[in-house]
Amino acid sequence: MSYRPRGTLARVIHAKFHNDNSLENIDTRNWYALEHELPKYQSRFVALEQDSTTVKWLEQAKILSTNIWLHLWHALARSILQFFMTQTDINGFLKRGSMFILSEEQFYKLLVAGGFSTATMSDTITLLDIGAGDGEISLRVANTVAEFSGNAVLKVFATEASWTMRDRLKKLNFNVIPEINGLQDMDLVLCLNVLDRCFDSFQLLEDIHRALAPNGRAVVALVLPYMHYVETNTSHLPLRPLLEDRGNGHQLSFEEEATMFMDILENCGFRVESWTKAPYLCEGDLHQSFYWLIDLIVVLSKKPL
Repeated sequence: MSYRPRGTLARVIHAKFHNDNSLENIDTRNWYALEHELPKYQSRFVALEQDSTTVKWLEQAKILSTNIWLHLWHALARSILQFFMTQTDINGFLKRGSMFILSEEQFYKLLVAGGFSTATMSDTITLLDIGAGDGEISLRVANTVAEFSGNAVLKVFATEASWTMRDRLKKLNFNVIPEINGLQDMDLVLCLNVLDRCFDSFQLLEDIHRALAPNGRAVVALVLPYMHYVETNTSHLPLRPLLEDRGNGHQLSFEEEATMFMDILENCGFRVESWTKAPYLCEGDLHQSFYWLIDLIVVLSKKPL
């Protein structure tokens, strides 16, 4: 007969203990591995695996999750703040829910495979992160670009819809701008897990294409399976779905959706230079130490006119 604690808090802690134990048995190789090849894009696939930086992030998330009283405070605060703040604003206000996609070493490997180079760039390298969140991922990419830049100055621009996150970005000395219209010749543009959260994904892709320098690179990430959710409108629906349902009633595989999305990117004037599969990790809560989704991450260049 299994033990069943009586108190509410005891039950929460007991459930979290079992959830975290189940996380220890996850085969993290599945986060990065393909089930089958993509004939059209396989030659540009960059195989990754969990590295020491990813392990360290997961360990820190586990340590943070042991602070039960902090999570209880977060749960109480969310129950009140949800009536007049979005979930992203709440996370920014509480300084919780930090994300992780790739380590500096993994970003470097992906960018090198994608042909990113500072050899033909000026003394100032420009990086734009669209929907930068709390800036933690932006910092990792900035550290990666510093490996390429030599003595060049790195200038980081960022956009973010959440006012609480914008405040955090400003504290990191990012150049926080209201929109990307008017920006040109950006050496590196990031759009990480934003396309499935914005109202008009195709307009955003056009804006990225316009802002990107002729020899620059864009890095786009999309969670698969694809599920669109717009936080800022009442219907939570986009103007036009990014991926149409071609599954005829059954769930498409990661590889099928990845091919569809990269075809869309190529039809929008980009060329797929490199791509990979990786986990989109998020700090946990009272239920478990961390959460994850699966990301498709693509390095793009502009097709020549």
